[in-house]
Amino acid sequence: MTRRSTERLLVAVVLSLSGVVAAVALGRPAVAMLVTPWFVLLVVGIMRSDPQEPSLSVAVDDTRPLVGDTVAIAATVSDVDGRVTMTASPLSPVGALSRQPIAPQEIAISGRPETVMFTVPTDQWGTFDVGRMAVEVVEPYGLTRWTGVLHDPTPIRVHPTSQQIQSMVAPWFVRRTTGAHQSRATGRGVEYADLRPYGPGDSLRDINWRVSARSDRLWTSQRHPDRATDVILLLDSFVESGHDVQTMFGLAIEAAVALAESHLSVTDRVGLVELGGLVRWVVPGTGRLQLQRLVDALLATALYANAADRDLTLIGPRAMPPRSFVLALSPLLDDRFIEALVQLTGRGHDVAVVECDPAIDRADERAGRVEPTAADVAWRIWSAERAMLHDRLAQRGVAVARWDRDLPLEVTLRVLTRNRRRIGPMVRR
Repeated sequence: MTRRSTERLLVAVVLSLSGVVAAVALGRPAVAMLVTPWFVLLVVGIMRSDPQEPSLSVAVDDTRPLVGDTVAIAATVSDVDGRVTMTASPLSPVGALSRQPIAPQEIAISGRPETVMFTVPTDQWGTFDVGRMAVEVVEPYGLTRWTGVLHDPTPIRVHPTSQQIQSMVAPWFVRRTTGAHQSRATGRGVEYADLRPYGPGDSLRDINWRVSARSDRLWTSQRHPDRATDVILLLDSFVESGHDVQTMFGLAIEAAVALAESHLSVTDRVGLVELGGLVRWVVPGTGRLQLQRLVDALLATALYANAADRDLTLIGPRAMPPRSFVLALSPLLDDRFIEALVQLTGRGHDVAVVECDPAIDRADERAGRVEPTAADVAWRIWSAERAMLHDRLAQRGVAVARWDRDLPLEVTLRVLTRNRRRIGPMVRR
């Protein structure tokens, strides 16, 4: 805490000295009596001035709110001597958490702990520490004040708004575990597959009586069982200068949270691999606890500029089980990440890419122009390069679907499913 003087102290000093000087200059001691109250205030205020070392304890009502929710912050201040007036206000990153200004709160403390409440709306997702408070303590008589920053680490994790995904991308490979993805094999299931003659060991429930009534033998229906799979969310955290990386990275985080929630809800094992400035991973798992691990890892992810080569050899073998379904979330701007996608297909993984692209189509802006501008030509070259990259990945069996904020993620996943069906027969699996 730093001690500072107030305007009242300056006024008391000036008036006291002025009264004494005037009394001496005029030779009338009675003049000094006019400023006696200010002189007494100055002496008593200085004598009652003690060092202030308050302590802070911060509590929140919800440590995992969603974007748009309101968080109540209770700041309790104690260890303050004497009756003082304290003004407290949250500091950044609360300012990044909420775009609305947060008014400071003023309370009177008389030696016992006092609590001040703040209501902060959450405007964006991420991990924030709301335990930093700017505190100003005004001592009795208002001559001095103590200012400083108190910190009680209180992290909260603001989750992105959940997106309901009705149709998920179907994987090529599944595990022998009951789930929601249709297997190409035959067994007990719901989806009709084929007919075959009745044989020993077949269940009577599988007999197709309509077909058997038109034949001289019994026929049984074969069905596709529903299975689960291993889903790996591959997050691109490479920094490519010259682009709006924060917007693209935010798209990737929001898509990863939505995909994790949807796949975990159908008993898939979901894991996370971050490949970029840092290499981190979360081993695949199931359940609500796994969702919490994934969201915590995603919210803690940041962009780090790093020119070092980052490849798949740095990732532990448990992080990517064999024949996993890899959903990559990337703007596809870094060659190192694109090379990693090619390596994954070579290892036998099923790879699909959601291209997080904040670019806006300039077709409307070009409408009506006779001569293309330099920006139009650059846009055409950029679009041609992206199309060539998509074709090159399709030849490797990697389908790509573009997604931006103006397009629902559900639509992008349907486009990705259609692209996978188109290139599926091109690749021997």
